[in-house]
Formats: sequence, C-alpha cells, structure tokens
Amino acid sequence: MAKRATRTSTTTARKTKTTAASAGTSARRKAAAPRRKSSGLGLTSVTPALARLAKEMTSALAAAVAPGDAIALLKADHRKVEQLFKDFEAAERNVEKGKLAAQICLELRVHAKIEEELLYPPAHEEIEEDIVDEAIVEHAGAKNLIKQIEAMKPGEHLFDAKVKVLGEYIKHHVKEEENEMFPQLRQSGLDLAELGAQLKARKQDLLQQLSSKK
Repeated sequence: MAKRATRTSTTTARKTKTTAASAGTSARRKAAAPRRKSSGLGLTSVTPALARLAKEMTSALAAAVAPGDAIALLKADHRKVEQLFKDFEAAERNVEKGKLAAQICLELRVHAKIEEELLYPPAHEEIEEDIVDEAIVEHAGAKNLIKQIEAMKPGEHLFDAKVKVLGEYIKHHVKEEENEMFPQLRQSGLDLAELGAQLKARKQDLLQQLSSKK
C-alpha cells in the first residue's frame, strides 16, 4: 500500500510539474506575440484603402478652419455626412458608391466615438438624461447598420438600400441632437470651446491611428 501511494504521489507531482511548465510556455508565447493595435473604432481589420481614406480625412481636418466650439465642430460633421449621403444617392457607378459608402461609415464611426467619449458623459450630468440616453441607443443602432454595410460590396443586393436607410436614421439622430441636445448644452455650464478642442484632437488621433496601419 505504501509503495502504491508513493507511485501515485510521484505521478501526481509529475503531472503538476508538466502542467506548470505548459502554462509557463503558453504565457511566454503570449508575451512574445506582437500585440495588435486597436483602431479604437471597433474595426476588425483596416484595409490599405481605408488607411488611405483616413489619411485624406486627417489632412482635410488639419487644413480646416478651427471650429468655434464643440457644437460648431459636431454640426460641421453633420453637414459633411449629409452631403456624402446626397453624393451617394446621385452616384451611378459601383466604384464611386463604394468609396462614398466607406467614407460615410468612417466619418460616422469617428463622430460617434468622440461624442461617446468626450461629449455624452459630461452632457449626461448637465442636461436631461433621457436625451443623452436616447442618443447612445441610436448610436448603437447606427453602428450595427454600419457594420453590415462595411461587410458588403457595392452592387450586392440591399447595399444601396442599407446606405439609404442609414442616411434616414442619421437624419433623425441629427435632428434630435441639433434641436434638443445642443440648445441645452448652450445653456449648460460646460466649457464648449475647450470641449471643441478636445473633440478635434481626439478625432485627429483616431484618424492618424488608422492612417498609420498597413
């Protein structure tokens, strides 16, 4: 009995040692593996075309006249996306539609990100909570549709329809922000000039992250 107990103890010790060695090897492999940089925008991959688009948007943002404050910057984003949707509707070639849809999706991803990070948290403390909460939920719905569009190609069934529905969705969201949220923000205690500078800096940072990917 004593010998059998000794053999069992020895076997258990070997298994424990092997398991520990395996765990150590696994940990070393994970540590050695290069970490993939996150785009910060929820993108699963960044194509060269998307990186080029981000670089173009970065240059355009740097060259643009600085907005007066956060609301001016966000309204400028709204007008830009509205025009892109109009351009998409007028486009006839799939290549052109693909480029416009890609820019629409990226513009909206960046816009939503900076609002969620920098605008909505303080706004939630300063204005009616329901307005901010509804905006967050609307963002989630729009981002779901954006993912679907990004996974498709121009010419595929429902591609045009999804871009059009996204446009209608954004139009409703913009109307609520500009008619309800922004006026309340004007009356709040937030420093909108400082917030505008933060929004622009974060927007540049997100685009530069994408443009540097290969």
